[in-house]
Amino acid sequence: MIEIDDKYKFLILGSDKTLHRRDLKLITEIILHCSDSDKPEHDDVDVIRSWHKALGFSDVGYHFFIKKDGLIQLGRNINKVGAHCVTQNIVSIGICLSGRHAFTETQYKNAHSLITKLMANYSIKKDKVFPHSYFNENKTCPNFNLLNIWKFDNI
Repeated sequence: MIEIDDKYKFLILGSDKTLHRRDLKLITEIILHCSDSDKPEHDDVDVIRSWHKALGFSDVGYHFFIKKDGLIQLGRNINKVGAHCVTQNIVSIGICLSGRHAFTETQYKNAHSLITKLMANYSIKKDKVFPHSYFNENKTCPNFNLLNIWKFDNI
């Protein structure tokens, strides 16, 4: 067990596979992901949770999951460090959109709504909203252009 900073009172236990409490003031980024499946039976956070648990994670790695119909489901508690982007988990909120290549306008619109609320709540700037691939050049995730979400800025 490694104590990172007594001031923030959170612990990192050496693996992203366990839950860690964090000070919410540390949140500075939002990272967008895709579930990497267009199968209807995979369109639920509990399916992703079961995949992640099968890999040894204690919970789903994402904080939010957006289904094809736009329903926003809660994933990992936002008070807990995510397990969705190895180098950024402590400072980020992970949002996963259901899909691999097929996403809906409702998903984009609700992602925009969720992201703008999180930006306001945590004082996150727009330039701190990233695709997962920004941090891992071997990934294509989230497999959509963020402009699909930002186009709702003017509505």
